[in-house]
Amino acid sequence: MVAEDGTVYADNGEGSFASPSGEELRPGWRVFVGFDNFATIFDPEILGGPFVSVTLWTFAFAILSVALTFFLGLLLAILFNDKNLKFRNVYRAIIFLPYAFPAFLSILIWAGLLNADFGYINQVLLGGANIPWLDNPWLAKASLLLVNLWLGFPYMFLVTTGALQSIPSELYESAEMDGAGAVQRFRAITLPMLMVAVGPLLIASFAMNFNNFNVIYLLTGGGPQDLESTTGVGATDILISFVYKIAFAGGTNDYGVASALSILIFIMVAVVSALTFRRSKALEEIN
Repeated sequence: MVAEDGTVYADNGEGSFASPSGEELRPGWRVFVGFDNFATIFDPEILGGPFVSVTLWTFAFAILSVALTFFLGLLLAILFNDKNLKFRNVYRAIIFLPYAFPAFLSILIWAGLLNADFGYINQVLLGGANIPWLDNPWLAKASLLLVNLWLGFPYMFLVTTGALQSIPSELYESAEMDGAGAVQRFRAITLPMLMVAVGPLLIASFAMNFNNFNVIYLLTGGGPQDLESTTGVGATDILISFVYKIAFAGGTNDYGVASALSILIFIMVAVVSALTFRRSKALEEIN
């Protein structure tokens, strides 16, 4: 194929015509590549290194987000489950407010608060400090967990409050008569009974945080960015934001690799969910 300027374009074997300089004509056509895209993901010289680090951080982010939000929500639910506490319904409504506020607005507000140059936290609360909350890799990860905790604990507070109220009071009375203390009652009654009720919700929360693109993209953009990587991967990228950068923001627009990575994400979530559901069935005997 010869263009008007005399440039010769030939089939490059990858689904498009290309000039001797490597310029391709778009759109091309579909070609069978087999498992080449999966091989690219695991190739240490291409995506293997970033893929491993991003996967580890994705699991850490999802697990820590679920654990932190669950235990903070449970702690507050236990504190405000006391029938003798005055205005407890008012307190419950205040705690629920972060969940009622649109999440994307909350994330953008937090991004402004954590800004190193003019953020409220540095300039007002810390007296003009210059802490790089979103520019340092470890601080950025901690900031993500903090913001996700703010967004997620009201939901856990809501579901654990309902689960606590469904536990028969006779169980606590019997345990107290047998001499069980507060910690023993929590370990033997409250936590097992709660896990029966909220176990599936924790699994769903894990799957949601595993693919929580919004908080990553709006708060840190996946950064701080690794300048040596051609994909634009950053220290706080999780797998779903990594897919986005490979497909749209990395300059290569490699939809095949992004699709293969999406399939791997589905498999990971499916396997973890299946294993956890099998474990949760063992808790049904408690009920």
